Amino acid sequence: MVGEESYVNDAAGEPEEQSGQAAQEVVAAHELVKLSYAEYEELKTLAEERDYYLKRLQRAVADYQNLQKRMDRFREAAYEATLRSLIAPLLPIADSLARALDAAQKVEGAQDIVEGLRLVEKEFYGALETFGIRPMQVVGQPFDPHCHEAAIQEDVAGVAPNTVVRELKRGFVLGDAVIRPSQVVVARGRQVQGQTESPAAKQPESTSELP
Repeated sequence: MVGEESYVNDAAGEPEEQSGQAAQEVVAAHELVKLSYAEYEELKTLAEERDYYLKRLQRAVADYQNLQKRMDRFREAAYEATLRSLIAPLLPIADSLARALDAAQKVEGAQDIVEGLRLVEKEFYGALETFGIRPMQVVGQPFDPHCHEAAIQEDVAGVAPNTVVRELKRGFVLGDAVIRPSQVVVARGRQVQGQTESPAAKQPESTSELP
């Protein structure tokens, strides 16, 4: 029992001893340090060198991060350019499938052919989708010369001028970049592709081809 009491008393006194040591360390840390002029100049020079190299390191890190961003943009642009060059020759297949499907639908008893063509068309567009290439949805949209190629103008009742009313050839995009513009029919308006209609273009006919 005596040994236990002694152990408890020693443990209770330990924090006081540690507190005293900490107080002494604080006092020692705040004591003035006497330096010679040469020592002061040396410390000042070392501090200036530290700041100089720290700034150089920060600039190097910033330059490296900017270089990484430029390389990422370059790789993305190179990938898109390569993909466009490979995919562009294949896009006419979409036109051929659309024409074949339209012709098959007009043939009586060709339902099996129609279903087969639809399946091939679905697989083709699915393959394009794996590369991030999607067909544009243009009907009902305002005419945009960056995305649409106006082939024909028509007078369409109840449709605002310069609205796409029909798609003749499907367009495709890769992300936000247009790979191929859509060839469209546009509701007749006063201005298409930045060119005002001439008086001769205002004819009673309901359909006219653009010059």
